Amino acid sequence: MSAKAELVRQISAAAFKDAIDLMACLAVLREGESLVVPYALKAANAALAATIVQKALLQRVLMTVERAFAPVKHKSDRHARAAFEYLSDPNIFEEVAKAGSRKQLEQARATWRTYDQDARRRRLRHYRDKVVAHAGERDPAIPVPLVSELRNYAMGTADALARLAHGSGAVELRLKVQTDAYDKSAKAFWSVWQRKI
Repeated sequence: MSAKAELVRQISAAAFKDAIDLMACLAVLREGESLVVPYALKAANAALAATIVQKALLQRVLMTVERAFAPVKHKSDRHARAAFEYLSDPNIFEEVAKAGSRKQLEQARATWRTYDQDARRRRLRHYRDKVVAHAGERDPAIPVPLVSELRNYAMGTADALARLAHGSGAVELRLKVQTDAYDKSAKAFWSVWQRKI
């Protein structure tokens, strides 16, 4: 396997870990919203801490998504966009597809393009740049992204990253199998705030 094709496989394996991380963070956020009883948090003086946990998870999701789509500026860059740029070379694509799954690799590229060109990216990137990663002045013409937009975008990104990993042959594990344990753990984490009936 050529050095560039091997690099795509290495990036793909790391991207799969990011996909798991995205889905795990989303599980904790989802379960927190569905199970948490606000008055129980307030009564226990834990509402502020729960809010910090949720904000931290949203910021982590945003940073992970934006890292995947960030421009490639250096030869040493190893985020998902670098793999997709290498895969734009038909020879590298063919070599990588032989080691993995052509169908999954094609679906990964199609999903990637869709999310890379999605209008929500501009809002997410701007919010990441001016609020989360740096303290800057936001452009008032660019609306603040909705949490639901970030969640949907993160799920699509995780799907593209998982397909990249499977398509390259770097990973055989399925995303759902990996994230089931995180879903159960998220339920357990928030279960102490569940209404007891």
